[in-house]
Amino acid sequence: MQNRTTVKPKNPLKAMTINESLGDVATHFMKSGSCFRPKGDLDSLSILKERLVFDKTEGLDWEYDLWFNTNELHSIRKWLYTDFLGKGVACRVNSIKINTKLYKAIIDSDVKIDEERIEKIKNNLQNKYTLRWNTEFYDKVIFLPGSNLLCKGTVIDYRRVQKLVDEGYVIKPHPITAHIYIADLRRRFGTEKVLDKKEGGYELLLNSKEVAAAPNSEMGLIAILLRKKLSLVSYPKVDREKNLLTYESFYDTISGSNSYLALCKIFSAKNSGIIFEFDEDAEDRLQAYVNNFWEYKKIK
Repeated sequence: MQNRTTVKPKNPLKAMTINESLGDVATHFMKSGSCFRPKGDLDSLSILKERLVFDKTEGLDWEYDLWFNTNELHSIRKWLYTDFLGKGVACRVNSIKINTKLYKAIIDSDVKIDEERIEKIKNNLQNKYTLRWNTEFYDKVIFLPGSNLLCKGTVIDYRRVQKLVDEGYVIKPHPITAHIYIADLRRRFGTEKVLDKKEGGYELLLNSKEVAAAPNSEMGLIAILLRKKLSLVSYPKVDREKNLLTYESFYDTISGSNSYLALCKIFSAKNSGIIFEFDEDAEDRLQAYVNNFWEYKKIK
């Protein structure tokens, strides 16, 4: 019988991550691959997470970067949060109907727009991924979601995409897009109309005049915040009830005559669940958010 030689590693293997969390390098690497943001940015988010102490609240767990929709009206099963607009977090619950109700109440209220905070938010915007520096910019850009949504037939309406491409838009694929979908986009719309997925999306948006996106993306919200024209390339909400997207409540609520003012009211309200690392009262803002739901049933 042949002898076998085994080599014992000098250092034991360690698990990269067990519980996904904001600012954790392994978590962000597993979600974004080589495009994950610089460690300095992650450190800032990690400090914010420690300040806010996302632990159990009223018996329910906080889950990072998880989205599911139960469409319940009076019940909450999870507290959810994700990194948002650079160095912030957006909190939400598991029902779009409840999230939308909160945002509509804020917009209909007499909350005063905090101009100083809005400027801070604008000044802290940055790329969510580490990408290539752009050498060419475009007036009109479509920002598509990644493979996880392109594979679903009822999310992106390619007729809307085609109409915008015919009007002079170029397509910026999401950094996490499989090659097969890049090839399909080039086949549909022409190679010259589809940019490299590793080009910096934020820089492209910043230098554009018109933007198109879907309700899964921060890019459309940034476009509104920077007062750029926004079009949606998703199917209407009524046609994709089983594929309601991450920021659906934002887009649903602020659509109307003055999306900019509506968005600024949400960003100004202390109970909106939108919290940034520059907020000196970040802890109070989280408590104010939770207090919105004191009368809701909590289901473990």
